[in-house]
Amino acid sequence: MEKRESQKSGQEQAFYDWRKKFDEQVKQDLKDYFQERDYVVMAVPKEEPLRVWAVRATMTARTAQRIHNLSPMAAAVVGRAIVGAILLSSLIKHGTDQKIGLRIEGDGPIGYVYVEVDGKGRVRCLVKNPDVPLFTKEVNGKTKLDIAKAIGNGTLTVIKDLGMGKPYVGVVPLISGEIAEDIAYYLAQSEQIPSAVGIGVKLDENGQIKVAGGWMVQEMGGTSEKALKVIEEAVKKLPPVSDLLEQGKRPEDIALMLIPQELNPHLLGLKEIEYYCPCDEEMVKGVVAGLPQEEVDEIFKENEYLEVKCHFCGKIYRYTKEEVEKIKEEAQKEAENKKSSEGKGEQKNSEGENDKKDKGGKSKE
Repeated sequence: MEKRESQKSGQEQAFYDWRKKFDEQVKQDLKDYFQERDYVVMAVPKEEPLRVWAVRATMTARTAQRIHNLSPMAAAVVGRAIVGAILLSSLIKHGTDQKIGLRIEGDGPIGYVYVEVDGKGRVRCLVKNPDVPLFTKEVNGKTKLDIAKAIGNGTLTVIKDLGMGKPYVGVVPLISGEIAEDIAYYLAQSEQIPSAVGIGVKLDENGQIKVAGGWMVQEMGGTSEKALKVIEEAVKKLPPVSDLLEQGKRPEDIALMLIPQELNPHLLGLKEIEYYCPCDEEMVKGVVAGLPQEEVDEIFKENEYLEVKCHFCGKIYRYTKEEVEKIKEEAQKEAENKKSSEGKGEQKNSEGENDKKDKGGKSKE
């Protein structure tokens, strides 16, 4: 991660000029810098209160498919949810540890999907049932994956953690189950932001994710009728995003298709996207230290190791009985030291209050 962040100080930093005009040189710079990595492009017309997000999340979705051993159908659902959560991260502050959680839950065979994205573009996810059979439907003479059937009837929940205490939670019913339309409905109902959203995931002949990405157009209020008509026409003409990505189009290409040159499109910002889980040894040791002793004893009756598996990234942490005992002893000592330190602090404060009272008494005499 340090290496990735240090790279941003050079070439990528040049892209963050406020509303940098899109031209061929900028497009080439973006291609040279990101190459095949996932990223989001944020663009705006120069003089209209509209914003466009375009994202490529192919590598991130592939990583999720590998980590969670997703069937082709489950991969398509999870891939769409990942793209949707990335688009929803427009609701949090860029470059921060603020988080957006997207939970899609229904009575279909996949159960639920949960995706978490932070302001730095780090993504991780969970899925209840990773092995969902293939569902298809006919649309305009073409066979398409039936995402809605895999999800079923249910709800879409967005959890906004702004690092200010209790997270904001918004819940809306699923109106289509195709995810893109459901996210647009959430944004209109819960955030009062009129939005158009497109999401696409395409699988190869082996059921592996070939491409994944999406776009979002948002009207922030006060947009001219002329600009709205231009954008609406651009949205109508836009081919499916999975087809565009398969043809080699990049997020900046899609953004420019949504904001035609007559609206003078400008680059507003960028964000690299990657699958990343922050779990580590210290975090897991905290979990182990909190396990009841009876549960630990029961585990070691039948096992040589105590195993803790991270459900977001699949990493397994193993501890012997002796290691668990040491972890618990260290945690207990730390708790006792903390309690002792707090007790001394309270005693010191109490003594200070008594000194004040004594001084106050003498002044009265």
